[in-house]
Amino acid sequence: MQKLVSVSDIELDVPAIDWRDAVRKSGAILVQNGYVTPGYVDAMVRTVETLGPYIVVAPGLAMPHARSTNGVLKSGISIMTLSGPINFGNESNDPVHLVIGLAGSNDDLHLKIMQTIATIFEDEGMLGRITTCGDKAAIAELFNNAEVEE
Repeated sequence: MQKLVSVSDIELDVPAIDWRDAVRKSGAILVQNGYVTPGYVDAMVRTVETLGPYIVVAPGLAMPHARSTNGVLKSGISIMTLSGPINFGNESNDPVHLVIGLAGSNDDLHLKIMQTIATIFEDEGMLGRITTCGDKAAIAELFNNAEVEE
């Protein structure tokens, strides 16, 4: 089993002034941990600007990403809780409290990671547990109990 996330992939209680700032900060974690180039973070923002806030996939949860060809070095995710809710412009699922930046090294792996995350959030209480948890190791454990096949 491959671990989905490490403690260094997680930032808690991060202030963001708007959705672009939240996306950039989640992308910065991906850059810092060697998953993507800075250009990938720009592509994450452009994707939302172009396609709209479809990345807000469930109430309170945004999963910004871009195509692997935009600078993915290796697959990984970032998990970031926000210090205050942010509106992304998705009427059904705003405001966002949790941002999971996603970098898949190929389309197949990208989809597998998204499916794994979706499985984690089938538990309706998961978002609340993550956003109120102050322990990065405990959050990593929640994610790492799910399997991702490479």
